[in-house]
Amino acid sequence: MTPVGREGDGPGGRPAPPAGELCPLPGSPPALVDAATAAGRAAAGLEDARTRLLRVRSALDGQRSTAVERARERVTAAGDAARTSGGMLEAAAATLRRHAAVLGDAQAAAQRALAFRADALGREARWQAEADEARRSTWNIAAAGGAAPGTGAAGAAWSGAPALPGDPAHAHLRLAAAERELAAARADVAAAEARWRAARETKDEASRRAAAALASLADVRAVRAITAAGAEPAGFQASGDAARSVVALLPRATSGGDAAARRAVRDDLRHVLTAHADDPAFWAVFWDDASPAQLYEALIPRGPGAADVPAALGGGLGQALDGELARALGEGIGLWAQTASPEEQGDLGRHLVRDVAAGAGEPLTPAGRAEVAAALLPASLPAAVHAGADDALDAWWSERAPFDGSFTVLAPVVVAVAAGLAAHPRLAFDRLAPADAGRVGPSVSRWLGSVPHAGWPDGGRAVARAFATAVDVGTASPDRGDQARAALLVSHATEALPVGLLRTPGLADDAAGSVALAYEPYVPVIGDVSQAQSPTSGKAGVEPVPAPGVDLDAEVAPDLGDRVPLVVQPELDAFALRDVIGATSRTPGAAAAWLGVTDRYTEWVLEQATSEGFDVDTGPRVPLVQEALSDIGALTGGMQAETIDMARAQVDTRETVLALAGTGVGYLRFGSRVVTEAVGLASGPALSLFDPEAPLDDARERIWSTEHGLIDRYATDLYDGVVQHDLGLGLTPDAAAERSSGLKPDGNGSAPATLFDAPFDHLSDPAGDDR
Repeated sequence: MTPVGREGDGPGGRPAPPAGELCPLPGSPPALVDAATAAGRAAAGLEDARTRLLRVRSALDGQRSTAVERARERVTAAGDAARTSGGMLEAAAATLRRHAAVLGDAQAAAQRALAFRADALGREARWQAEADEARRSTWNIAAAGGAAPGTGAAGAAWSGAPALPGDPAHAHLRLAAAERELAAARADVAAAEARWRAARETKDEASRRAAAALASLADVRAVRAITAAGAEPAGFQASGDAARSVVALLPRATSGGDAAARRAVRDDLRHVLTAHADDPAFWAVFWDDASPAQLYEALIPRGPGAADVPAALGGGLGQALDGELARALGEGIGLWAQTASPEEQGDLGRHLVRDVAAGAGEPLTPAGRAEVAAALLPASLPAAVHAGADDALDAWWSERAPFDGSFTVLAPVVVAVAAGLAAHPRLAFDRLAPADAGRVGPSVSRWLGSVPHAGWPDGGRAVARAFATAVDVGTASPDRGDQARAALLVSHATEALPVGLLRTPGLADDAAGSVALAYEPYVPVIGDVSQAQSPTSGKAGVEPVPAPGVDLDAEVAPDLGDRVPLVVQPELDAFALRDVIGATSRTPGAAAAWLGVTDRYTEWVLEQATSEGFDVDTGPRVPLVQEALSDIGALTGGMQAETIDMARAQVDTRETVLALAGTGVGYLRFGSRVVTEAVGLASGPALSLFDPEAPLDDARERIWSTEHGLIDRYATDLYDGVVQHDLGLGLTPDAAAERSSGLKPDGNGSAPATLFDAPFDHLSDPAGDDR
């Protein structure tokens, strides 16, 4: 009879397990603990070294020299490296200790399972033999009518089974009992093997986790980011796993599944990205594995799929990006940039712009992508990022000129890059006022001479601030070459601004104020420029409008020389300057910036005129103050230019209406807007529809009143300041007044009034042939 046992080489015919199966689990927990201890000692040593380096750094803080600065930088870098390496070693030690504990537990569980299995295998073999014997003996018992051999007390002792009756009626009980015990033994074997495999799986899973954790510590940038943020490197693995999961989701947001599934993926992306806004390790891994193009496509897909995008993500054309997501993207890329090299920063900046500009203006390309790109370019990023972004923007500008519809689509990106330039003054200076004079014109044309059809989304603030920042860097520099670069920038900008930035609908007051600040260093030549180019100045000839350039020999006043030093001044087109001043003083808030410029200029002139040198030789004092009044007259006159321009437009409207009425053309045929405007003008006091010049006369009357108020203010302030200074020196009132008699504002015919009037009139109400 064939035995019930399994055939094979194992006990009871059981097949032998494969190699590596059902044996003690490999690994040495004590060796892992020893490695962890060594790593911990090394981390402690690095922390001790860092403490000593910090003491050295503190000792250097009170010293100043180039060598000390280099030493301080190196000590700081070494301390940071020690902190990063120590953190990595501590994280590795913790991982090894955890794995040693899990491995020890798994090995013990596996050993217990093997021991239990060995016992169960022994019982299986014994009961298998008993069952086989019972089967062979059954027929003998039946034939002899008595007990079968081995079923009495001796047989029971031999087989290890309970004593069974030897008569035929009870012979089958012996076989049944043996089979029950055999089944129980086999179940115990299976259970033991299952427990062993569970222990092995626990050990393998722990090994995988430990290996992943240790491998993740090899990502030096991510570990450095966590260390710099003061976080524990041990938490890096979860952040890295989350980042890799998000990168894997990006393609699924644009392909596969129906619209609802894609929307769900984008919603998941938004939640994960915002949840990890302040996680440096997450962004370090994310930007190592993902590209801007992938992120744009995932959040704001191109084509008909754009309809799937929720409004919170910037779905559809022109939708605003959700503020929470925008902040998360900006904060995240800032954390990434902290540990990236300047080359990596510049490369990402180029891709941020290049990847969004590639499809700008093309059909079915959502405008929301530019909002995402702008969110990824906060002004706080390192200069290298914005330099790379500006490189890509410059290349795009060159390819797209003259500008097409993509300029409007990319406006948020241009604003973000401009804000980045403004946040990094030297970068703004180098990009808007390049050292190569031949590149200044194109740079100004792009930045200051262009504006999207709908205007700048921030009211022109970022571009104007970048312009003012660049000028400030050049004028604050002691290097005359830097000063010349700033002056050339302003010279070009004066012609470009009226047709570019200043055409922005709803130009913000602070944008106008930034433009005013950019011109502040050049107020000392505004009066001369106005007079030189005015056909009504009384000079023998009118100077032609100069080409953009610089005036290296400009003086505050004739014959002063270096007595009152000036920064290098620009060559200026007076009429274009009038347009600049007028366009940036339309509102009280904007005009206040220009009045602040004139007030500070007045204070500076008064400080110069009452300085020690002018106390000894007061001769040049009078021309200094008189020239200042000419400058202030020109500047404040330019502030009135828009009033005259509006009045001239109203006059043209009236004349057109009257001419058409005289030829029998009815009002309705001419156009309701023009007629309403003309009739509205006629409704003012002392104005008549049939007096075309009335608006211009009224505007001139108001400006004349303003002019005399300004003369009284500035001429009186300057005169009183000089006289009070001389009284302080001990002069008598008569002597002090005599010393400054040429500055006394004695009405319309006085020298101060005349000097103020001429440039004021030219820039507020220029002759028709000025251009």
